[in-house]
Amino acid sequence: MTFQFNMKIIPPWFIALLLVACLLTGCQSPKAMSPDRNSAMLSTRNNCYSLLHQLLDEQKDVSLLRFIKPEQADLKRLMKQIASTSGTGATLLEAFAKDDPSINLNDTRLPPGELATRDAIAATKEKELLSQTGDPFELTLLLTQTEALSYAWHLASVAAENEPQPGRSRALAGLSRDMQNLYHAVFEQLQSQTKSSPTNLISRQLVPATQNPALSNRMLMVDPSSMPIAAGKTTLTIGVLQRAEGVYSGDYAVKVFPYFYESEKGKLAIVVSDESLAMINKGNVAAITGTATTSGKDGESRHIDALATPANINRGSLKLWFMAGNRKMIFETAYHFADPGTAVMLARSTGTQP
Repeated sequence: MTFQFNMKIIPPWFIALLLVACLLTGCQSPKAMSPDRNSAMLSTRNNCYSLLHQLLDEQKDVSLLRFIKPEQADLKRLMKQIASTSGTGATLLEAFAKDDPSINLNDTRLPPGELATRDAIAATKEKELLSQTGDPFELTLLLTQTEALSYAWHLASVAAENEPQPGRSRALAGLSRDMQNLYHAVFEQLQSQTKSSPTNLISRQLVPATQNPALSNRMLMVDPSSMPIAAGKTTLTIGVLQRAEGVYSGDYAVKVFPYFYESEKGKLAIVVSDESLAMINKGNVAAITGTATTSGKDGESRHIDALATPANINRGSLKLWFMAGNRKMIFETAYHFADPGTAVMLARSTGTQP
């Protein structure tokens, strides 16, 4: 059966309506994305794909730890779920790359210093996990997972935003949500095991004692620092940090100019074990971690990484970074130690909380 299109059956008013619509819209088709914009998005996508695939490929083996460590049954199930989801995600990215030659899973583009630092952190974590048992092992394992899952969550999100193929973008957004849910599950596990706040639960890890208690009791002062953002800047101010059971804790504030509605404040907890503090006192670079918890009933906890480079036993430089939404916030500042009396006087003179 053959159908023929008969122009005579189209009402004249409909043709006129089409002509008016064409005049109003300029009869233009949607503008295509500029080549430079498209190239930048694909470059960002490939970089995120590569870093995410590398991470997921490592995470898919995390459940193997249950064969050498007698952790709790609920922790085993959680690690198995993380391993399974990570393995599925890695396979998904490999399938994307197989179907689309433009996807490069080897485009990590990390500078040598970053690569060396990552290797050093990984070696330290591996040593800790293999040498610990019981509660310290479980807490260390959960802390490493909060870091990995937060990174995977945001990598997948940024990859989705820069993926032009709608089906792949939706799949990446789903993977990001899975990683976000696992991150929150790990954080809840940390809270349930310790029955304390995020600041205190980190400090329960067993760490060796320092040889000089006086040095470990000094307060930590961090200079204000800023980083540029689109048409503005973000300033980080940290109050006097006091150390207790291996954790420096205190107040922090982030001011975003001119987007003041994105500003925040809360509590900061930086883990500096006796071992790490001894390294800093000896002039060695130390990688440290922590959490920032925003103020309010539903305060959000954010993982923080930092690198302390001492100039001498009293002061040095500090590089601190964390994820805020899809943006990696990096602050480079300076720190110094002060005895409690001096720290209080400085806090009063600068208007910060001791």
